[in-house]
Parts: sequence; C-alpha cells; structure tokens
Amino acid sequence: MTWTPGHVEVTAGDGSIVAQRDNGREAFDRSFTGQWDPLNLAYFNGYAMWTYHATPFVFGEPGYEARDVPTIDGELDTLRGVAVRFPENVHSHTQEQRFYFGSDGLLRRHDYTVDVWADAPAAHFISDYIDVDGLKYPTSPQRIHVKTRRHSGPRFQRSHDRTVGLPLF
Repeated sequence: MTWTPGHVEVTAGDGSIVAQRDNGREAFDRSFTGQWDPLNLAYFNGYAMWTYHATPFVFGEPGYEARDVPTIDGELDTLRGVAVRFPENVHSHTQEQRFYFGSDGLLRRHDYTVDVWADAPAAHFISDYIDVDGLKYPTSPQRIHVKTRRHSGPRFQRSHDRTVGLPLF
C-alpha cells in the first residue's frame, strides 16, 4: 500500500498496481453503516498511521493551532489536555483533535472523531512506555474505543487489541 494525501494505491508483491484512487477522502460513504472497499481502508490506514507517528511533533509547524482544555482524570494521573486544530491541507481523522499528557509529559490519550465514518468518536489510551536510546515508545497495544449511542451522545467501550465496530470491506 502507498498513501499520500491525494493518492492511494494497493500493489501486488511484484509491484504491479492492483487498485488506485485519487482524492481518497471523497470516496467514503460517510454513514455509520457504510461499507469500505480496500482503497477506503488503505486511505484511512495511511492518514491514521501518519497522524499517530507525527503527533505531537508536528504541532510546532506552521498552521497548527493549540489551546489548553480542561484536565481529565486518567487511570494513574491527572492528564493535561491540549486541543489542536490541524491545518486544512493536512489529512487526518478530523481537523480538531484532543491530546492528553501525563505529569511525565508522555501522551496518554488521544480523542477525535472519524470524519470519514459518520463522525464517530474515538479515543486511544496509550501506556507502558519503554526507553530506547532516549526515545519513549508505548509497548502495550493501543486501546481504541469507538461506540455511539443514538440520542445520548458518545460512549467509549474498552477494547484491548482491536477497533470496535470499524466497518471493513
């Protein structure tokens, strides 16, 4: 799979292109029950992985706007919240996302809505960091919580190793 904000393609082992699409974000059925084809999934995975690896490091780049939001209680710590508005030309889950940091300065939670999937709320809970040559990496599976309740607002459901309800092919 190769992803750029404007193009996504799936290739075979020999390098031949199996499928490709320009403007992948525009190809989604944005309903909660809409089905995703392999190119939808490739586009989603591309921007999601970019987001998870680039944040919070890109927040100092031009066009990003950050502001403090109220703290929340984490499992072991009170988490400092920062809402970040991404530039319009950056492909990610949604334009404004919230990041929560522990007293150790490490990212502990990431909240957002999934624009391409009915604006579904999601949260990653990040823990069990190890130090590798001065860089910190989480070792536990990222826990992704997605759940909506009609008429009563979002509800998060704990899932230790998978996305709950993510529409696939």
